[in-house]
Amino acid sequence: MATTHSDGFTAVEHRIVQGREVRILRDPEELHIQWRPGRPVYYGVRVGDRIKNAASDVESVRIDEWEVAEITPERVVGRHVRTGEETTWDRETLEKALVVGRYATNLSEFALVTTHPAGSWAAYDPEAAPGLEYRGRPYLTVIAYGNNGEKYGRRYRFPEKDDATRVELSEEDPKIARLSETMRAHLDEVVATALEDDGYVVSPSESGTDAADVNART
Repeated sequence: MATTHSDGFTAVEHRIVQGREVRILRDPEELHIQWRPGRPVYYGVRVGDRIKNAASDVESVRIDEWEVAEITPERVVGRHVRTGEETTWDRETLEKALVVGRYATNLSEFALVTTHPAGSWAAYDPEAAPGLEYRGRPYLTVIAYGNNGEKYGRRYRFPEKDDATRVELSEEDPKIARLSETMRAHLDEVVATALEDDGYVVSPSESGTDAADVNART
């Protein structure tokens, strides 16, 4: 079952997949999928991206990959990266297949960046016993949602006491180091923009960054 609504600029179709809501932006030339809006997962496909015969965005010579050559309101056409053979998918079927993990796509864009502050200098008390209220040194977690269904987390510290605006990078997910130089630079750009939009000033870290699974702690 699916329903569609429009705000005059875009049409969003609502479906149910595996008991969860899926929102499909009806862009005739690109796929835009948001699964589980409360805990969102994003998938996006445009011409030039890859469709992978895998459950997630992995690199392996053992999996089949197709480069997307055409997207229409009804179908998606891909060319096998090794053989050149064309495959055509029904668009709605492929959208569902991405959500359930029958196919995957590569990272080519970040659909959303969110910031999550924890603690404050006003509440900071290094001697406080653990309790319901966080009293440790304040920090800021940033989550970038890729269009491949993955999340990329970073943690920022506030280097100056009583300064709640200036931040510097302290930790990031290990998988960020495995991004291509181009995508890592793009991540830096979209994260910096999100931080600035939320009133933070990013300063360079003097001590470098530690690899940590930031997503696991948010």
